Amino acid sequence: MNKILKHKLFFGALFFIVLTYTSCDEVEDINIEGTSVESMSGDWWIVALQSDGTTPAYNGDYVRFTTYNTAANDGTMWIDDNGNFFEIKTKVNTDVNKLSFSGNKDADEVLTNSKITISNGKIVKNAYTTKSNTEVDEISFEVEISWDPGKVYKFKGHKRTGFTEDENPHFSN
Repeated sequence: MNKILKHKLFFGALFFIVLTYTSCDEVEDINIEGTSVESMSGDWWIVALQSDGTTPAYNGDYVRFTTYNTAANDGTMWIDDNGNFFEIKTKVNTDVNKLSFSGNKDADEVLTNSKITISNGKIVKNAYTTKSNTEVDEISFEVEISWDPGKVYKFKGHKRTGFTEDENPHFSN
């Protein structure tokens, strides 16, 4: 092998080794934190009830809702029924320490362009036992929507477990 080729191979290998070790610059471990409403977020099975709190609204049953942080990550939260039944998707203010939430009066409802007021929202930790005998959080809140002014619906439900026997529950008084 000629001398020039040996030098090229040597310097190529040296360059590769230097590049490999300098590109692996260690940095401090990144601390990835949750969102501002992490303790209140998740999937829920929720039923809409008439004002009496016991009769299902419009003969409805449990539907899957999702609660999650807004992009601002500032303690506000989305309540979203994923386009089911009442078609509710709106932002609410939270008090994470008290696990409570409420919306502004006549807030924008994104899916139907209605106005919506959510009040008296609360989450109670480990207050409901599912069919799979799993203790989960319970949620409740009241809703007034501009397409039915003056009527306050009561929503209540529980956190979704994901277990097959807990999926698609049916409401009974």
